Amino acid sequence: MKFRCQSVGDIDSRSGALGGAADLGPRRNRLYQTSTMAALLDAVYDGETTLDELLVHGNFGLGTFNALDGEMIVNDSVVHQFRADGQAGRVPGSLKTPFACVTFFQPEKECVIDTPCDKEGFEEIVNRLVDNPNLFAAVRFTGIFDRVETRTVFCQCRPYPPMLDVVSRQPTMQLGTATGTMLGFRTPPYMQGVNVAGYHLHFLTEDGRRGGHVTDYRVRQGRLEVGVISDVEIQLPRTEQFAKANLSPENIHEAIRVAEGG
Repeated sequence: MKFRCQSVGDIDSRSGALGGAADLGPRRNRLYQTSTMAALLDAVYDGETTLDELLVHGNFGLGTFNALDGEMIVNDSVVHQFRADGQAGRVPGSLKTPFACVTFFQPEKECVIDTPCDKEGFEEIVNRLVDNPNLFAAVRFTGIFDRVETRTVFCQCRPYPPMLDVVSRQPTMQLGTATGTMLGFRTPPYMQGVNVAGYHLHFLTEDGRRGGHVTDYRVRQGRLEVGVISDVEIQLPRTEQFAKANLSPENIHEAIRVAEGG
């Protein structure tokens, strides 16, 4: 496996500035999250945060939509929604989300990957770049894929079923050679349940027409960008649905693994 890495400037990720200078703009590489993964597992599928409100906190990220109506990807402040058939489209800012994670992405390390690598090899490269298992990381790969396996949840109707029932019926899509962007977050293990421990990635083709939640892949060549995150804000819902949710189930690690296709 060949890859060439470099630091991208002398970046102070807390201020978002080069060389640590003061910055009056948005704080870079600061994770903003609505609700928790444990709440989503317990069918808390309706939130109050609109996409317009979400974009105030970041230009990069992922999530889902109210009623679990597909998967979300945010890249350069553009939001796409993936439907259950794998088709993607842009959506209005008035839509709401029950769970999403965004940041103002500032790459701190870049790698050019020259030879194919699978999911495990790709994650090993990112882990080496971050060099700290206890911090979050924002990850974006843009390039050519030998294959991408994705899935997308169906829109649900009340009374909402648990998420594991939903994912047991969702289709998996197989893309062969494709050019596009895969992005998301690496979350440290101690945050399991609050978020998704490990890698949570979504994929969008270059033409913006297909993609979804990534379950497996093999990259051929392209550019990898990584930003380390040590600043996290979580906005918890004040809804009756969230108040009644079981956020500490005994099987949460296995439930998230199944839900995420791990």
